Amino acid sequence: MERDQSRLTQGRIFFLGMLLVLGIGLHAGVDAQSNTDGNISGTVRDPQGAIVPKAEVLILEERTGFSRTVTANDEGFYSAPSLPFGRYSVSTAPPGFKRTVNTGLELHVNENLVVDLTLEIGSVDETVTVPNETAPVETRSGEVSSLVSERQVTELPLNGRNYAQLVLMVPGVSPTNDAFNTRGTGLDSFVSASVNGNGSNQNLWTVDGVNNMDVGSNHTLLVYPSIDSIQEFRVERNSFSAEFGQAQGAVINLITKGGTNQFHGTGFEFLRNDVLNASDFFLNKAGQPKPALRYNNFGFNFNGPIKKNRAFFFWSEEWRRERRGLVRSGRVPTAAEKLGDFSGFLTDPLPHDPATCRPNPGDPTATICAPFPGNKIPANRLSPVGLVLLRVYSDPNNPGEPRGQNWIAAPKAPIDTRQDLIRGNVNITNKADLMIRWINEDWVRGTQIFGDSGFPTVDSDWA
Repeated sequence: MERDQSRLTQGRIFFLGMLLVLGIGLHAGVDAQSNTDGNISGTVRDPQGAIVPKAEVLILEERTGFSRTVTANDEGFYSAPSLPFGRYSVSTAPPGFKRTVNTGLELHVNENLVVDLTLEIGSVDETVTVPNETAPVETRSGEVSSLVSERQVTELPLNGRNYAQLVLMVPGVSPTNDAFNTRGTGLDSFVSASVNGNGSNQNLWTVDGVNNMDVGSNHTLLVYPSIDSIQEFRVERNSFSAEFGQAQGAVINLITKGGTNQFHGTGFEFLRNDVLNASDFFLNKAGQPKPALRYNNFGFNFNGPIKKNRAFFFWSEEWRRERRGLVRSGRVPTAAEKLGDFSGFLTDPLPHDPATCRPNPGDPTATICAPFPGNKIPANRLSPVGLVLLRVYSDPNNPGEPRGQNWIAAPKAPIDTRQDLIRGNVNITNKADLMIRWINEDWVRGTQIFGDSGFPTVDSDWA
């Protein structure tokens, strides 16, 4: 019996030990993420400027009902760290003073917001409301950063609705040659930008504190959250905290939107059509139709409470359907040349019969070959495989350039993308909250991405 109890005790110790190890591992995993919360702190003083110690300060998020109560120390200083972003009110009502409420305080990502409370003598039944009308000044740290707000993200014009373009508005940020291309998404885009002269691949882009970089190149992002799902982002340019590792240049710290106590929803549709466009100059010159363009970017988002003041959701969907004609040109063989007939106008040097080659008397390292009779290759000497491969080439359609780019067209390059984003927030206690976010981005390109050919059979971003 004692042996069984001993084994049971050892089993419990082992189980508790495993839980401790797992807890430490989870804690370390959370600490490895970048900080997306903010801090509110300040000092409580009476009308003469003297400190008011041990005052209870209530910090309330006005849209979700999340609250936290902290107590000022003997010097009247209070601090509420690790608060989720949002619009807060800060209030206190020590005995002998009126209740003082500072409202409309916007707490942004990774911000240290200082809210000093100046009390007035009176009854706690009376309330003094102080609306926030001044922009906060960072006084708790020496970091140099720029905030791109929700209003800027949603209202500034963006070609392709890609938030990465807004980073170029920040002082000290410059694109690297042609390597900053944000028309596409995922690996079909590049975000190479130099910050304060540092290397273009030495920046760190995060989404809700998680690394969003393709670490193979550090030039592309894994996902581009929909414009309507972005709350804001901060560009940390200099003297930022050591918690933001992996970056010598800048840290672009983005947070997505969450739900509130009220239901909200939006829908959108952006379109472009070749009916509204002018034609390309070179297509006009060759008598070819203007490039086709069918571009539809549409989606919606919906958010609200699951349980008031406790649990919230945010759901976003975005699709893109693009059928864009890309102008391409090249030099192709004529219909006669594809069949071995080089007796007419030539697009390349005249071929010679390899069976007639002989050493060049004047140059032992060279050979002399005679042309085919009548400059036509006999049908029995044509390769069947070669004839099939030549069918890939289009016939010339640009008579104005018979010896140059004798083919020009604007074939369609279809691109389809879809992004799903679901985020949930739960206020567990006044000191703990939970955020879960899932984002999935699919994109399908009807042709290849990489290559060096201008022809439609081998599509290219480099041509």
